Order: sequence, then structure tokens, then C-alpha cells
Amino acid sequence: MVGMNAIKKKITRTQVEGLVILLVAIGYLWEAQNVPLLYQVPGVPGPTTFPWLLGIVFGLSGVWLLVSPHRLIARLRKEAADEDEDAPEAPAPSGAAFWDPITRDWHFYTIWAVILGYLVLMPSLGFPVATALLLAMFVSLLGEQRWWVVAGLALVATTVIYTGFALGLRVRLPLGVLEPLVK
Repeated sequence: MVGMNAIKKKITRTQVEGLVILLVAIGYLWEAQNVPLLYQVPGVPGPTTFPWLLGIVFGLSGVWLLVSPHRLIARLRKEAADEDEDAPEAPAPSGAAFWDPITRDWHFYTIWAVILGYLVLMPSLGFPVATALLLAMFVSLLGEQRWWVVAGLALVATTVIYTGFALGLRVRLPLGVLEPLVK
């Protein structure tokens, strides 16, 4: 009988993440089939193009994480954890044990808060403004501190994405607060 420790040695966190991403991608592709073709124009990619492309990219990413050199990644993570364990640890005040995982992984929680904020605010702000804000926050969370690099990357990426969808794929994206400027 295989013990739990043997299973933990065979399955890494990276593989679990890959499996979750793959399952989400499969669900996303399944739902992409249900997108109504109300605005389908013959000879032009329709509203299902983006969900299919995104689902395929996520699916391939999940598969890569499942079959990637996970043992090397796990070994590197273990070495990093061993180095952290060697450092002297300050005693934690009472109640701090609850906050430790949250404060340690604050980037993760902040990214999800930004994504949820984007989903809530995008219909009213519009695609260009909401996407530029989302990308600026992501670039900042990744560690870029120069404001002009953050703003430049966010504006250029938003412009390229919007132009690709509006002109290339002829997908109408909501303009939100920019609507009065276009009319």
C-alpha cells in the first residue's frame, strides 16, 4: 500500500496547478461552444474566436505544467524552503498564525482582487479604461516601479488588444466612459 508521503513525492504543487488550469480551460472551451452567434458576419471571426484562443492557450499551459520538468522545479523549491528554514525565526505574536499565509501570499490575493474588480467595473468603465487599469496594476504587482513604464505598457497593450479586436476581429467592445468621446 502506497503511503501519503509517497504520493506527495510523486505529485508536485506544479502538477496540481497544471491540472487545475487544464480543467478550467476545458470548462472554458466547453462554455465557448454556448456563445450565441448573434453578431456573426460571414467571413469574419465571430464572438467565439477569443474564448477558443484563450481556452487553447490555457489548456496548453496546463498540459505544460503537468509534463514540465516538475522534479527540477520541486527540487529548487525544496532547496529554497530549506534555506528559509535555516534562518532564525522571530517569535510570532498571538493571533499572527492566522495572518501568516495571507501576508506571505499577498500578491496572489491582490491579483485576484484586481481581476474581480476588473470584472465588476469593466461594463461601466468600458474595455479600454478598465483594461489599462488592470494591466497597470498587474505590471506594478510584478515589481515595476517606474510609473512611465507601467503607464506606457498598459496603454500600448490596451491599444493593441482593442485594435486587434475592433479592427481585426470586428468584435464590438464596450467603451463605457469613453463612449461620449467617440460620438
